[in-house]
Amino acid sequence: MKKILLLILFFYLTSTSAFSQDRNRYLLDIYEYDKELQELVERVVDSLGGKERNLNAQSFRASGEMTFQTGEKVGFDLYYLKKEWFRLDHKTENKSELFVRHGREGQIKKRDTQGVESIQNLKGLKLNEEEQFNIYENNLFDYENKKLDIYYEGEIKVGELEAYIIRLSRFNYGEEMYYISKENYRPFMKQVYFLDGKYQSVINYTIDEYVKMNGVFLPKIIRLKKDGQTKMIEFLSYDLSADFDEEFFLN
Repeated sequence: MKKILLLILFFYLTSTSAFSQDRNRYLLDIYEYDKELQELVERVVDSLGGKERNLNAQSFRASGEMTFQTGEKVGFDLYYLKKEWFRLDHKTENKSELFVRHGREGQIKKRDTQGVESIQNLKGLKLNEEEQFNIYENNLFDYENKKLDIYYEGEIKVGELEAYIIRLSRFNYGEEMYYISKENYRPFMKQVYFLDGKYQSVINYTIDEYVKMNGVFLPKIIRLKKDGQTKMIEFLSYDLSADFDEEFFLN
């Protein structure tokens, strides 16, 4: 009986020790995963000029040229103020279009070749989609402040480019995927997934070129694709010192 009790105790201690080792190994794997992910994000942020410089740009103005899939080209002016205050004007000699977001509401205002004006009010998912199809935003700078979840999704080769993949989730509209160049640690592609019940949509961004302004690297040429629609945005100028208030987006 004594030998049996000793054997039972031995097997209990052995199994407990094995469980403890597995748990410690699991915790170590989580620690190493988090450490490597944070190091990757830091390299990305540093490659774009650093967190402080990028987050200090609370408002800016940009202008450039937009090319649609039809080949039509229009000039544009873009205005950005913090989060959810955004305005994009583009027009030709005969027609114009304005997209504006102020908080949780937005509008698309159009004037056609006959001078007829129309207004479409936007909220919720439609507003988020319209904004994302007009502006590229890198949320890796402040994902912690926005209380987003971050994941490392592995590596991939896109054409000749080798990339790391980072995913952000817990957006009110879905999640984002960033494809990070192994060569310079800058995102060269981003995908935004809109997930709302059975409704699913994706916007794909390809960043062809960056430009350095005031110590930060900003997109120079972006190609966008959504539901068969494509367009290219080329930024010709940035003004990171532009200053305007919220009233500008309400008129």
